[in-house]
Amino acid sequence: MVKIKFYGGTEEVGNVRITIENAGKTLCLDYGTRHDGKDDDAAFPKVDYVAVSHGHLDHIGNLAYATKLNKCTKFIGTTVTRKLSEYQLNDILKIEERRRRGNEPVQPNPRDFALEDILDVVKNWIPTEYNKPVTLDGFEVKLANAGHIPGSSIIEVKSDKTRIVYTGDINLEGNLNGDFPDLNAIEKNPTALIIESTYGGEERDTISKEEGKFIEYAEDALRKGKNLFVPAFAIERIQRVGYLLNRIRDAFPEYEFYIVSPSYMKVKDIAYGNLDLSKLTESARPPKDYRYRQSVMVSTSGFCTGGWSKKILEDVIDNENYTVILPSGFLPEGSPVKDAAEKGYIEIAYKNIRYKKKVRADIKRVKLSAHSDMKGLRKIVETIAPAKTTEIYLVHGEPVSQQCLKTHLESLGYKVKIPKKYEEVEYR
Repeated sequence: MVKIKFYGGTEEVGNVRITIENAGKTLCLDYGTRHDGKDDDAAFPKVDYVAVSHGHLDHIGNLAYATKLNKCTKFIGTTVTRKLSEYQLNDILKIEERRRRGNEPVQPNPRDFALEDILDVVKNWIPTEYNKPVTLDGFEVKLANAGHIPGSSIIEVKSDKTRIVYTGDINLEGNLNGDFPDLNAIEKNPTALIIESTYGGEERDTISKEEGKFIEYAEDALRKGKNLFVPAFAIERIQRVGYLLNRIRDAFPEYEFYIVSPSYMKVKDIAYGNLDLSKLTESARPPKDYRYRQSVMVSTSGFCTGGWSKKILEDVIDNENYTVILPSGFLPEGSPVKDAAEKGYIEIAYKNIRYKKKVRADIKRVKLSAHSDMKGLRKIVETIAPAKTTEIYLVHGEPVSQQCLKTHLESLGYKVKIPKKYEEVEYR
């Protein structure tokens, strides 16, 4: 008997942890974290293996906690994903240490981990190439390119007579490195297909059209003499934003163009060595007087929940001389960027004081997404499961998006389920 259990990624974006049990062993698909960092203790199972789809925190943020729970846990993923994971886990550790040294109140984290736990992840990582199966106790795991970010993978797991395919985050339009999903590497009509559904409820323009919108908004702001701020994630999004700004930089010589992110500088060395952003100034911190310069500032994190982007947004959001471009279609509940875009204010905490700052900057939104939309997800399902005998499970999406995609796929004759947290499915 093979059992699938959904510990995370159910009716939410990110936080993916899905176990597959067979012959007394447990393999987990990703071991991520919520965008707000909160979850039930019971949602973190002790596992023998973790197959890692890619290096974004909502998929790898608790890998070190997995090995803290079980020092024998092995990790399966590409070498690029291992390097990205190692860097990001170390970055989390440094941020926590800075908070403890600072004046901010620090809430105890039941899933704290130490440097030795990160080293165990690296030590126990099985580097896996695309399309070369790895045999484990009770499982055979094969990775195929997912086209999401460098090193991202579709994961195929064979156990007994059961074959389970997990897309991870997937993008038919590919990434800046020129990677596209290798759907033909996956054997057709698996027992179960677990597919992300982040944008399952919408059909959007192509990435080239969205890039055109970004350039239009940026050039319009700079022609009007406004400063520009773009919060973006260090992996794939900040590179795409930088690539677009690098194209228009020469038309605005009076402006200073900055990418402010130590994370970006490290990640670029790991996964984007051939990307030319030489017209932009790369820095670990912004100039002290950046608000009084003619500047274009790109910084992490993408949702302004931490890093330099949090401080920059707080500094400029009430300034009419700024345009803020949000390059993400999904904005998590409670994040400063969602509040700014939809409520017209952001909430700022200083020591024990909380207050609201009104939005006076011009807010623009562009969907430079590394995820497929409804059309793309349908094509993925039709390619992997053409016989319509496969059971489809929707994860990594908000309920409205999941329900839209479920209705659409069911109209095509597919069997589709939206699993609840801790739901179990058995195959005999």
